[in-house]
Amino acid sequence: MVNGGTGDIQAVHRVAEILRLFTLTSPRVTVAEAAATIGLNRTTVHRYFSSLVLDEILERAPDDATTYMPGRLLLQVGAVAQGQRRVLDVAPRHMGDLSVGTGLTVVLSLWGASGPVVSLVSETGTHPILITVRIGSLLGWDSAQTRLFVALSRNADRAERYLGRLAADERKQLEGLLPPCRSRGLSRTPVPPIDGVVLAAAVFDEHDVAATVALVGTTSSLPAKAPAMEDALLHTASAITADLGGTDIRDLVLTTPTVEAD
Repeated sequence: MVNGGTGDIQAVHRVAEILRLFTLTSPRVTVAEAAATIGLNRTTVHRYFSSLVLDEILERAPDDATTYMPGRLLLQVGAVAQGQRRVLDVAPRHMGDLSVGTGLTVVLSLWGASGPVVSLVSETGTHPILITVRIGSLLGWDSAQTRLFVALSRNADRAERYLGRLAADERKQLEGLLPPCRSRGLSRTPVPPIDGVVLAAAVFDEHDVAATVALVGTTSSLPAKAPAMEDALLHTASAITADLGGTDIRDLVLTTPTVEAD
């Protein structure tokens, strides 16, 4: 089989066909059932099932060795997808209120394959200068959102994988910026080319950091000492967290109300 060729594409298609057989009404599938439905011989389907078991995409049912069910990896991916959809359903109303209340652009970011990705933007604010952020933008290691994900995630492996991809100097700089993020669940970073500022807070579901929500403004509209803005942002993050059934963001707040310096 040639990597990246038609054989690989066909293999991915067949795996997708197998996974589609698992539904809420049919959570268990046998090789015979899969072969009959997909139209492949049992030997080929058995090889696919065996490979999927090795990678924890499927697992054998504990009470029947001939029956297969979703494995740990598939359940993990499903939980992530479901959690992200919940965030995208819940967040817009709260983001709109925050944008109107502060007059600024509000951005929600989710963790993607290579770091935080801008997933929702609310620009209902009334400030004379609104900074637009493009949905789908991948945020860098030095962004306020990245700092929060790495600092607060309970998934140490994910954080370490991300840090391991950075250059040595970048990793050192990022790790030095993480402690202040943990003090309040807030992070602030400047965007010098546009005289901009990003102030971000973490949003939690019942498992981990689900997203970050951020205010984006100029140095004049979002000054370094802006407790009202910080409180409004924390309130929004807390409201989204509560809707997701997560730990209230205010549980992370310490008595010291400082935010990391620019």
